[in-house]
Amino acid sequence: METYAIFKGLLFFLIDIVGIPGNLAITGSLSWITCCVDKLLPVELILWNLSLANTILIFTRGLPAAMFTLFGTRVNSDAGCRIVVYLSWISRGMAFCLTCVLSCVQCVTLIPPSSKWAHIKQSVPKYIFYVTFFLWLLYALMEIEGVTFLGPQTNSSSPELVFNYGYCVAIVPSIVFFYAYGFLFFSRDLIVVGLMTIASVYILLVLFQHRKQVNDIRNSNQNSDVEIRAAKTVVSLVTIYILFLGVETSIWLYQIAVSKVIHPVVTDVQHFFSICYTFFFPILIIVSNKKIQNVFKCLQR
Repeated sequence: METYAIFKGLLFFLIDIVGIPGNLAITGSLSWITCCVDKLLPVELILWNLSLANTILIFTRGLPAAMFTLFGTRVNSDAGCRIVVYLSWISRGMAFCLTCVLSCVQCVTLIPPSSKWAHIKQSVPKYIFYVTFFLWLLYALMEIEGVTFLGPQTNSSSPELVFNYGYCVAIVPSIVFFYAYGFLFFSRDLIVVGLMTIASVYILLVLFQHRKQVNDIRNSNQNSDVEIRAAKTVVSLVTIYILFLGVETSIWLYQIAVSKVIHPVVTDVQHFFSICYTFFFPILIIVSNKKIQNVFKCLQR
């Protein structure tokens, strides 16, 4: 086995051994809380969906990549390839949008009671379930089009229009579709990143430029310390996601605007950065979330 293949396989395997149990632990802990202890807060409900999306993403993208690179395991059936990549596209989009929703909801949570927008703070929790359900449905419908050009390891007359993931390939039907599909999703990502950035900037303003106002909130609300800690965690998550998304999107734009050819190594790098968030997300959440830590302590007794 080549040195590059071993190195790539170990990187994907490292993400798998941290991301799979970490995200499953968050999903299980929050499920246990809502079943046995108390109703989940809006932010916690989003975290549950986000950890679920990350789990699906790593099972359908990170694990197959590691298994193929290290052991040569690939998805041989056409239906299996379509299901695996389709689920990975849905979960990748959900992780992206849910991080945006998380930052916006946390932004609303920090609105002071004296603000004219305070009524939004009371209304948001009622719609979180419906928003997350709608996003799952939306992405399930949006990604159906891409399933039509998926298949197992296949020969193509235009190898420059093939995304070869090893365990499965995606054959782009035409160069026009390649450009249209790329810029469509780039535009979508740009809008969502803009919303995340605006929400994060507002959170930072509350945390660092209006400390007196934050202290007033703490004195009037016993849950405010949790909200402030959660706000810092959300800003960290958004920063990490935008960093990885920036690398992934830059590679995509390079392929569209400069290279115009899908290089296997470039595809590997883009593939890797698309799942890095599943590695850092559980670490950050478990370290910062007291409720999840308490569940772990209870299980250890």
